[in-house]
Amino acid sequence: MQIKKIIGAIVATAVASTMVAAAAAETYTAYVGAQTAAYSFRNKWNDATYGKDSGYFNNMIVWGGNDPETFPEYEDKFDYDIEGYVLDATITDAVVEYDGTYKVGISDFDWSLDAATGFNLLFVSTDIPYSEGCGITVSDAKVIVDGEVTATYAEPVIDPDEVKNGYLGILFANIWNTELESYTGAYPTSSVEIEFTISGLAEAPADEPTDEPTDEPTDEPTDEPTDEPTNGDSSKPNAGTGVEGIALVAGIAVLASGAVVISKKRK
Repeated sequence: MQIKKIIGAIVATAVASTMVAAAAAETYTAYVGAQTAAYSFRNKWNDATYGKDSGYFNNMIVWGGNDPETFPEYEDKFDYDIEGYVLDATITDAVVEYDGTYKVGISDFDWSLDAATGFNLLFVSTDIPYSEGCGITVSDAKVIVDGEVTATYAEPVIDPDEVKNGYLGILFANIWNTELESYTGAYPTSSVEIEFTISGLAEAPADEPTDEPTDEPTDEPTDEPTDEPTNGDSSKPNAGTGVEGIALVAGIAVLASGAVVISKKRK
């Protein structure tokens, strides 16, 4: 009965540990967004026309002035529904689960295609719930153009429009927001990235210990058995004491939940 109770305790500990591990932090996404001075763009994730539920979210939209011959090499990319070109680009969004530093960006795109030299909008939109005083903060942001850091922000601006919608957003350029000093640094030729650090979500769990033993067991026993028994009649097997089984269970318990002390009452 005692052994059954110990095994039951081990199983309960293992189940409890699994349940704790399953209670992971919420998973969110941070999306990069931009609009050039000529109105080529990638909009916010929750935009009704061009957001993530549309067919345009993983592309850059370049206006063509209702003329598919504006850029003949991209004529097959012209979409008459939006009167613009739906062009390929490498969009890097970030899965956000814990406090940490993340990077988003748009690359493999010809930013000079529409002859723009600056941004109307440059931002990060997220689906992280946010309100004033919620405890979430953003710091140490960087704008990285063509692989070079072109601006740093110890405390970047939280997008007030996204706060109204109940989400966290980070704003670097908005020419229509007169209270914001919009980004005016270098303009990309191939890539723009935004790096930022977020706090107030959940701390990342510590690294799990490896299951590999540190010492390799040897194949040979350390002590050679003798031919003659030291006590008792050689024709009769020694009576089992049960100590080996208890020691094995105790070892498992120690590994599973710290230390389990097993005592045997002296008769």
